[in-house]
Amino acid sequence: MTNNIVEVDMERIPFVKDLAANDRPTREKALSSLQTYLAPSRTLNEIDLLKIWKGLFYCIHHTASPLPQQRICASLASLLLSLPAQTFIPFLSAFWKTIGTNFSAIPSLRLDKYLLLIRYYVASSFTYLHQNNWDAAFLQFYLDLIGDSEWGPLTIGGVDGLKNGRGGRVPDGLRYHVLDVWVDGLEAVAETMDEALVREAMKPVQKLAEYGKSKALRMRAKGVIRDERVEAWTREDGSRGLKANSLQPDNQQPDSGEEWEGLGD
Repeated sequence: MTNNIVEVDMERIPFVKDLAANDRPTREKALSSLQTYLAPSRTLNEIDLLKIWKGLFYCIHHTASPLPQQRICASLASLLLSLPAQTFIPFLSAFWKTIGTNFSAIPSLRLDKYLLLIRYYVASSFTYLHQNNWDAAFLQFYLDLIGDSEWGPLTIGGVDGLKNGRGGRVPDGLRYHVLDVWVDGLEAVAETMDEALVREAMKPVQKLAEYGKSKALRMRAKGVIRDERVEAWTREDGSRGLKANSLQPDNQQPDSGEEWEGLGD
């Protein structure tokens, strides 16, 4: 294979390729096998999870037709919802590292299926957090992974991108796509969230709106904050929470030459 995408030994996890099978029983058996492989009784380290995701990435890469592509993405999204709590963050971490490492090398004709998978994973992650009753510590672990880890898709990037000073490593194309689907992912569970929880879920976007390493990235993040759905979920008019301006990043200073009316305190 070209484009520096790493192939793996599929014999290690032979059921992976069956996730894209045409017949439903084979897909369900493959998904069940993967769920069993990820069961709480099995101890999986980062290397194990990265090997699994390399296999899944490779499988998706070679899934050519639209329907099988949708099937495997949907199967992997449902898999996320069945993970034990102790596996959720490490599994997602391996997912984002695999996507971030390979994103720039994905051929343009194969990109759509990965964008679909990312869309599904953003949405399923919020659904998983909802299923766990929006546990505050668990939510913080997730937001730290997304916005303050080496391969988090909403890290600022650059030498000042992370608390540990390493900077986020994901390409901006991945950041833009995650920004584009972030509110869509929230939408399915927004009715279960109060205004404070919505604000919390939007923090990685707010951080990019204020500190993103490029003007284009900051503007894209500000556009997400301005989304009318976010404003509806955070409106202090008796119908749905806070005032419409409550999501502006602290000490927001507009970029030179741009009009930022924002969502101020």
